[in-house]
Parts: sequence; C-alpha cells; structure tokens
Amino acid sequence: MAFLATNPKVSHVVGIDIIKQAAEEFAEDHPALSLKEFQPEESCEATSSGSVYHGDDITIVVGDLFNLLQMENEDRAKYITASANDGTTSYLFDSIYDRASMVAIDPSLRNNYAAYMGDILRPGGVMLLVTLDRRKVTNDAAKRDGPPFSIDESEVRQLYESQAWVDTVELLEEVDDLTTDDDMKRWEKKGVLKLYELVFVIRKKNSSEPKETQK
Repeated sequence: MAFLATNPKVSHVVGIDIIKQAAEEFAEDHPALSLKEFQPEESCEATSSGSVYHGDDITIVVGDLFNLLQMENEDRAKYITASANDGTTSYLFDSIYDRASMVAIDPSLRNNYAAYMGDILRPGGVMLLVTLDRRKVTNDAAKRDGPPFSIDESEVRQLYESQAWVDTVELLEEVDDLTTDDDMKRWEKKGVLKLYELVFVIRKKNSSEPKETQK
C-alpha cells in the first residue's frame, strides 16, 4: 500500500483491516504517509473501532469489510476522502488488490463477496486476486481448514465467471509456497503436503450488459 500511495499514477489508496493494531503499526512504519487517526462524527457499522486513518493519498479503515461494502456509495466515498462527497470524487475503484481477503472469509460468503467487488469496481476496472491452493493434503479436513481457506483455480473460475460483471478471468502465475524445510514441516503438521499461491487478473466489462450465454 505504501508503494501505491507514493506512486504518481495513483490518486488514492484505500485499505481495510479488522485489527486496529495492524493500522497503527502500518502508520508507524510509514511516517512519510502522515497517517492520522480520524474519528467519524457519526457512528458507522463499517468501523468496529470507530477508527479511520487518513494520510497523504491513503486511507485505512479499521473494521469489517462487508459492512464497508454495504454502505451507501456516497457514505463510503465520505469515509474514503474524509469529507462530504462534492460530486467530483468517485466511489468506484479503478483497481482492487485482494491479497488476503477472500481466503480469510467464510466460504459461504464468497458469492456475496464476488458480487460486491463488481459493485465497487468501475467499468473496465481490474482486480488482482491472490489465493492459496492446498493442492495435496493428507485428509479432507486439512483441505477445508482455514483461514486461510483453500481456493483453487477451478473454484475461482466458477465463482467469478458466473458473475454478470466479469469480462475475463486470467491465471497469471502459481508459486510453490513450500520452498523451505520449515515451511514444509509447519504445513505438514496441518495435513498439507503441497501448497501453491495463485494470482489472478479479473477484468470488469466496460458496460453493464450481461454475458452472452455460450451455446
């Protein structure tokens, strides 16, 4: 997030974490971003601690992601910009980077999560999604265990290609996450023998028209 916030091609970065300490530590580690805690005038379910950190071209919300996603668009824009929306600030994002979100939520919430991503991403926008694939396990429980939960390529495609807003789903790369003896021993205790990190690019359509049904 720090890299993006200081990139001249990026106008504003928004991050969210349910743990306030994570936001505090990030602010301490990156003093150049001038992140300061902001107490909203009105209570908001999105912020479990009542905290939003605003800095130079960056905002960090402390709270439940789903509560933030369910906010009215104008209210969400207000929290992001620390001011009332004057009509010039879009509440839609050009891009989304999901590094540890979908793998952390309960699997039963994935369909809702994927739909919300389409609601907050502008037409033609791009989502970078990182998942973990517990590819080889010693028992079924190890496959289902989490967080982080296992989401393989077929699950990602089934989930996102069924969304009306999605144009394309592309697997960019997969990386072996068990490259050291310590990693292998730690995950073997959890019943995982092969673990891969998958990176996808998901592109939103330029229009809101539904996909044509393939015959």
